[in-house]
Amino acid sequence: MRVLFLNQYFPPDPAPTGILFRELADDLVSHGHSVDFVDAGLDYRAAQKKGGRMKRELASLWRMLREGKARQRADVVISGTSPPLLAVIADRVARAHRARHFHWAMDVYPEIAVALGEIKSGSLIAKGTAWASGRAYRRAAKIVALDADMAALFRGHGVEAEIIRPWVFKSVIARITPPEPPAGEWTWIYSGNLGRAHEWETLLNAQALLEARGCDATLLFQGGGPSWPLAQARAQQLGLRRCRWSDYVPEDEIRISLLARHALVVTQLPAVQGQLWPSKLGLVMTLPRPILFVGPINGAIAQELSQFPHATVISPGDAEAVAAWIARIRHSPSEIQKTLDPVGHRDGALSAWRKLIG
Repeated sequence: MRVLFLNQYFPPDPAPTGILFRELADDLVSHGHSVDFVDAGLDYRAAQKKGGRMKRELASLWRMLREGKARQRADVVISGTSPPLLAVIADRVARAHRARHFHWAMDVYPEIAVALGEIKSGSLIAKGTAWASGRAYRRAAKIVALDADMAALFRGHGVEAEIIRPWVFKSVIARITPPEPPAGEWTWIYSGNLGRAHEWETLLNAQALLEARGCDATLLFQGGGPSWPLAQARAQQLGLRRCRWSDYVPEDEIRISLLARHALVVTQLPAVQGQLWPSKLGLVMTLPRPILFVGPINGAIAQELSQFPHATVISPGDAEAVAAWIARIRHSPSEIQKTLDPVGHRDGALSAWRKLIG
């Protein structure tokens, strides 16, 4: 079987979605299939720093439509969700190839754009993109969602989605060794892209409370993203003395970097519940460190984390609760008994994909 992948980025670009697609492709090749790739010809981290996003993404969609149709005939087309409306383009490409289309929804458009205020709810563009996306979803052989909240959202489009959660990258798993106790100053860390869908002000306000109370905990933001300048400005406004900022680390070093810290933080704005899944969460659940999720307290992510006694879920805006939790684990650490098996989950997810496409 010949499989054509469409996504905005693929390795060697470091975009997480591209790495997931590349690993799925490698697994399919190892089972006798052939693969091909169409990307947008852009650099993930460089593109985040540039303006003219709409123009850039329209150009990317046109390129991917043209390139996708021109490739050797495929039996299966597998698409991601970046750039927005890629499902619509992939539907056109699949029809040109007379191929089955499988859409792996890393986020849901236009819902996420409406939730973040990028387009107005009820506007012509919101209605038009929702109609086009819904049509592409219903034509697909299968939609793959990331959790139960996202699957519920697709039911609104008349589609019953399969749930396959992202896995920990092979390069990260290969670096797994018995963890050493964290060294140096006591640090809680937010690692990865700090995008418009991620909560950060609650973390800064909690850090301000900790510093005012003399708790020697340091908050580290590791990575980058469009919300970094706003977060840095807010940290300066609060006069934080123990808030640090560091650049992205290579994916094969991220596990070691996280294990060097004492507590791990993942966030999500409630407005985007079911519309995306924080990419670092899968890795965080495999590590023997306390987990803090600042986001929807009644959603699929909160339910997933409930199986881990060392994880806690706190609503955005509740800086007092965050500060209290940090202070408690800072002074009374407990042994962590259970984590997610990254090898087992990765093998299971890849197996589910193979069964899905046949």
